[in-house]
Amino acid sequence: MHILEKVTQLNQVRLSHGIYMIHMEEALMTTKSVLIHFKLTSRISSTRFNLSIFSDKIVFNSLFFISKKFKKFNMMKSIKNWLVIGIPKNWLTALSQPVPIWGLRKTYEHEFQFLNVGDIVWFYATSPIKGVIGLGVVRDRYIDNRNLVWEEELSKKEVIWPLRFRIQVLKVIIPEHWNTDNIDISDFNLFLQRGFQILKDEHLTILIKRFENTFGIFISEDIYTGATITQPLVVKEKLQVYKGKKIIEEPHINHRKLQEILAEIGKLQFYHTQIEYPIDLPGESKNIDVVWKRELSGVPTIAFEIELSGGIERAISRLKFAYMQWNSRPRVVIPQKFFKKVNNVIATEGRNFSQQFKMYEPDLIIQLFNKKRELKTLEQNLGIY
Repeated sequence: MHILEKVTQLNQVRLSHGIYMIHMEEALMTTKSVLIHFKLTSRISSTRFNLSIFSDKIVFNSLFFISKKFKKFNMMKSIKNWLVIGIPKNWLTALSQPVPIWGLRKTYEHEFQFLNVGDIVWFYATSPIKGVIGLGVVRDRYIDNRNLVWEEELSKKEVIWPLRFRIQVLKVIIPEHWNTDNIDISDFNLFLQRGFQILKDEHLTILIKRFENTFGIFISEDIYTGATITQPLVVKEKLQVYKGKKIIEEPHINHRKLQEILAEIGKLQFYHTQIEYPIDLPGESKNIDVVWKRELSGVPTIAFEIELSGGIERAISRLKFAYMQWNSRPRVVIPQKFFKKVNNVIATEGRNFSQQFKMYEPDLIIQLFNKKRELKTLEQNLGIY
């Protein structure tokens, strides 16, 4: 059967653990290759991708690309990208909730009806920030006329923003850097007094490019992975390499990949996560590998160090600093062959620190990561996430 005929029988494409709506922006075919540029709007639970209009070669290459990135296929409606505009102190309040939340006035009832679970929301902070500070995905929406959240509501003792939606934060700039690292969209000439509006396709394309250029994060690959707290031009290190067991798909995994896995596990547990968290430890310029925080501007609740080569002493000193400074729970990811060495070092530390300390081999962390993703996918499929 002609390949195009086969494809047109399957016009539903089920994408794997994190699922994307992909729009084809342009396709250029040469004699040796097919270049397909995708504009990735968002990850969702499923999507429809009709390939019937393309030639055999484009179809083949498209399916090959998709099969490498994704494993499952399903139907879905398109999602939307919204610009959510608010004053900085309201964003601080919203992002500091156990599950981040935003609210709209009743005047936005029409727009609120078109907001769906899975839509992407871009966080815009007004003066003096005047820029985009992060983005997230809508988890649910509801009307709340009882609970007071923001400062103005608390002072007036009444609900001002009853049209509410919870947000899973995907990426956000740390508040201390909002002034310097925000993404400027002043050239979009938007009416910013309208606090909730759909982004036009041309503006979304520019915003995505600026985001990627600023933070070195490719939205098509990294937006749902790694840490929530984002820093400009993060350098992805290639440090120690761990030779994993059969339970991991990739036989070798490096230090940076483990950092991203730990950060994503924390994100799935609704922590704010950060890679390379700076500390003021005398004689030490290295940061803590990964931290999980309950509040965006808060101190680390859990601190992780990854040591694949067994050099544990400095890692312990950094974790001890975090424990003494913020009572952060100390954790080390290290191959099992070094466990005895770690125990010997920990035995010389204070009792309280030793009792809080835990270590894990990398394979166990990867197992946890895979199980977390499986559970999230199941919850999404059941519509209860």
